[in-house]
Amino acid sequence: MPLAVTSLWAIKGRIDHLIHYVENPEKTSAGIKDKDLQALWDVVGYTTNANKTDQRLFVSGINCLPEIAVQEMVVVKKQFRKETGRLAYHGILSFKPGEVTPEQCHEIGLQLAQEMWGKKYQIVVTTHLDRDHLHCHFAFNSVSFVDGKKYDRTNAEYARMRTIADRLCREHELSVIKDPQKTKTPRMIYLAEKKGEPTRYNVFRQAIDRAIAGTMTKYQFESILKAQGFEMKLYGKYWTIKIMGDDRATRLYRLGEQYTGSSITSRICEGGLLKRPVLFQKAKPTVTKSRYHGDFKKTTKLTGFRALYYRWLYILGKLPKNKPRPPRHPILWEEVRKLRRFSEQIRLLCRYKIDTSEQLQAFSDSTKSQMDELIRQRTKIQNKLRRAKDPEITVALKAEKTALTEHITPLRKNLKLAAGIAENTARMKEKMALVRQLELQEKQKSKTKTKTKEKEHTR
Repeated sequence: MPLAVTSLWAIKGRIDHLIHYVENPEKTSAGIKDKDLQALWDVVGYTTNANKTDQRLFVSGINCLPEIAVQEMVVVKKQFRKETGRLAYHGILSFKPGEVTPEQCHEIGLQLAQEMWGKKYQIVVTTHLDRDHLHCHFAFNSVSFVDGKKYDRTNAEYARMRTIADRLCREHELSVIKDPQKTKTPRMIYLAEKKGEPTRYNVFRQAIDRAIAGTMTKYQFESILKAQGFEMKLYGKYWTIKIMGDDRATRLYRLGEQYTGSSITSRICEGGLLKRPVLFQKAKPTVTKSRYHGDFKKTTKLTGFRALYYRWLYILGKLPKNKPRPPRHPILWEEVRKLRRFSEQIRLLCRYKIDTSEQLQAFSDSTKSQMDELIRQRTKIQNKLRRAKDPEITVALKAEKTALTEHITPLRKNLKLAAGIAENTARMKEKMALVRQLELQEKQKSKTKTKTKEKEHTR
């Protein structure tokens, strides 16, 4: 891996919106309001920002002019009728502070872009000078101007980008990291941790820290984690950990240097017999008194999906609303991240009174048929819009199309929520059953310990 850091990801949106926009000479990029339409302008506009590029001294175009790059990209997309899906790609090549000059950074960026995409794609290459680490940005069209094929950002392509960057670093006599350790945190987990949200990695770290604090041997360490609901593999090249019931396991080195097999072993040995075991303990439940009005016998008891979701929110600690608390078991901590999704799903269940799989399937079929009909109507209007020449007719058709889109959007969202409910219910039941099983095991252990102590006391 080169000392330079590389990244590459797709920019998504609706290119047909962008085409209508750029074909209108009265509009400028500053007036864009549509979020899909904004995407390509954003990536090209950001990379060529004069405040970041020393007043555009380090802005270059390959197979296009930077000043009209967006318009040229749109022409290619329209020529090959590739007007949907991925709009463009955005890549970064970043160097260590003090490693390169602005001129050298831009030169390496141009060489990398030319070798990677220069034969088939339009590219804007810029070098940003607003940070301590100089870095190049690449914004390139997803559609080839040679054959109209779309670029596919595969792992092999990204590996090729890193290999080329590695070679260019050597050619320019820059340092290269040998045998890099693959300890990078997945992007979704990194972003969640950055926001302060509970993640699977944080759950594992906290559980391991508690187990180390309460153990003197490797066997005790594994037993404490098992009592908390975790399974570990403490042998082989890579130690792993996973939540009971999950299919996927996480290698411990991904949690950080303090959580590799050798680090955990040394942390256990450092305390030795001087440490006193502190087993995981649940918080004692608090008893509260409350008054109620009405008759419990006359109330309708919830069943099915709605009852399941209310129970799920309760064990996650979000019900009752006025007394939030952390989940009662560690294996549920990561589920807190999905509370917004659960809340939207239970609102859907309550709004349409859905309790069974049959009702959920009927709701999904009905919603899909409504959505398909509206999409069919919108397609007809879109075809008329392309042929319309009268400005008044164009305005009327656009208003009609916008109204249909406003009806389609909630239907699409409801359909997605319904699909999520079907997927979540089985997993929720498994998690709750596992929590009950672990709690029963803990109760049984505590009873056994109490009886043993009583027998020893009587002796």
